[in-house]
Amino acid sequence: MRNLAFWRKPILLTVIYLLVLYVLAISSRLEGEYERELWRVGSLVGGFLVPHLLVLAAFGAKPRISNLAITVMILVLLADVDAKPGLMAGLGLVTALIKTVVRFKGQPIFNPAAIGLMIMTLVGLSTTWWGVSFAPRLPVFNMSVAMLLTLPVGLWLVWVYKKIPTLVGVSVAFALTYVVLVGRLPMAIIFEGTFGFFLLLMATEPKTSPVIDWQEWIYGLALGGVLAVMMINKWGGSPYLSSLLIMNFIFSGYKWIQLKLA
Repeated sequence: MRNLAFWRKPILLTVIYLLVLYVLAISSRLEGEYERELWRVGSLVGGFLVPHLLVLAAFGAKPRISNLAITVMILVLLADVDAKPGLMAGLGLVTALIKTVVRFKGQPIFNPAAIGLMIMTLVGLSTTWWGVSFAPRLPVFNMSVAMLLTLPVGLWLVWVYKKIPTLVGVSVAFALTYVVLVGRLPMAIIFEGTFGFFLLLMATEPKTSPVIDWQEWIYGLALGGVLAVMMINKWGGSPYLSSLLIMNFIFSGYKWIQLKLA
């Protein structure tokens, strides 16, 4: 029973899931070009870990290996698989600095991977989400193999972290907004893989999303609606990342106002 409890730890489960997803993704996509991928990943890891560990050492804090691994793996899976090592090193550096410095009351203001990727788009890095929606695809709503892996793990994490309002709110608001603006349900988008990873792993990230139920409902409904509008109108470069960062900013501002009023 003790071993079972160990393997069911949400952070450990997330690390294992991301590693499995990555192995399957590179097996499906790279076709033997592993040396280039080694340079891509190595540059990211070096750019991320060195400044992160230096900042932690300066503040006398200890690194949380599992959390670092999750951030690195998300960056690896979302950043363009053909990105140059220099861009990946820059992505690691930017994300590390934001993760350790841009904080409010000891907690991150923005999802570190999301804002790191968004900033690096300004210098030419593409966020393709290549590792979370890879082929082959099933005949049902163009569902990717990655989605089949994401669903059980993601739903379990949502249950453990008590993020059901976010799950329901984002899904319902996104679907309804899409129907109103486009005239059809976005089933192919929802089951494609990218949406599932965004919803179940990034939007529900416990440190950058609300923990009070009524706030979480507002967050989820607003995030789903904003995402649909930005996606349909092709605003914000990457609508997934842009909408998430907007909601991160709004709720961090709300927490700051509450603190001042208190």
